[in-house]
Amino acid sequence: MNHRLNQLLKEKKILLAVHRGSSAGNIIENTIPAYLASLKMGGDILEADVVLSKDKEIYHFHSGMERKNFQKAIDIQTYTATEIEALTYINSNLEETAYPVEKLETTLNYFKGKCLINIDRGWNFLPEICELVEKTGTTDQILLKGPLTKEVTTFLQESEIKYMFMPKVSTLEELDQVDALRDINVVGLEVKAINETSDFFQKENIQKIKEKGLFVWVNSLTMDDQKQLFAGYDDNTSILEGEENGWSVIFDKGANVIQTDWPALVAKSRDTWLERQGHL
Repeated sequence: MNHRLNQLLKEKKILLAVHRGSSAGNIIENTIPAYLASLKMGGDILEADVVLSKDKEIYHFHSGMERKNFQKAIDIQTYTATEIEALTYINSNLEETAYPVEKLETTLNYFKGKCLINIDRGWNFLPEICELVEKTGTTDQILLKGPLTKEVTTFLQESEIKYMFMPKVSTLEELDQVDALRDINVVGLEVKAINETSDFFQKENIQKIKEKGLFVWVNSLTMDDQKQLFAGYDDNTSILEGEENGWSVIFDKGANVIQTDWPALVAKSRDTWLERQGHL
């Protein structure tokens, strides 16, 4: 199950996950064109958001982004499949585009055998997601992310297929919860550090995770002016103040996966850093 992931980590040392794919111009986030663009810009993992329609169909969309993507104050989760498929995306130029809101099954079939896919925001309907993953034969490509809730852990424990799972952790206490899990294929952890005193800004704590045979996923995303996902060492800081104040710090801390909105820039930064470390 984990061979594809392990092989990629061995080969590249640090993997790039691309947030909702790469969207610009007339290419919309969380669509196959955006995912393709992200791979062409050096991405290794597609980060793909999902929503469940009112009648239990799974689509790619980040709930809460309706006003941005449709210019409408709606909640897509209250829509039926037919209603979702009638929606019109608005591109970055505020023009309508004919590209549809895509089903998860469409994406899984398109990228079968091609890359790793992190499915995000689907932890409340994992059985429906995993049914599609099994149906499309993409189990070794899918990385599920979610919180350490009873609903999530029970489903994964009882599943005959041991899907790759990445819990989200912010504290050492949550790491202890991960250690206590049984019969779950935990392959890595997404860590969050709101400031430099946070548990997982400390290199020794990141090393503790890696010593358990798990990868460490760090987000360099700049979501807004306030939110800190890794103590302010993020995409904006890297671009505006220099990568030595952003991405390079994340690499130095020991991250195995970095999620970004700027894959081409991070790929170049990663390769430069790896060369300095003697890995290239």
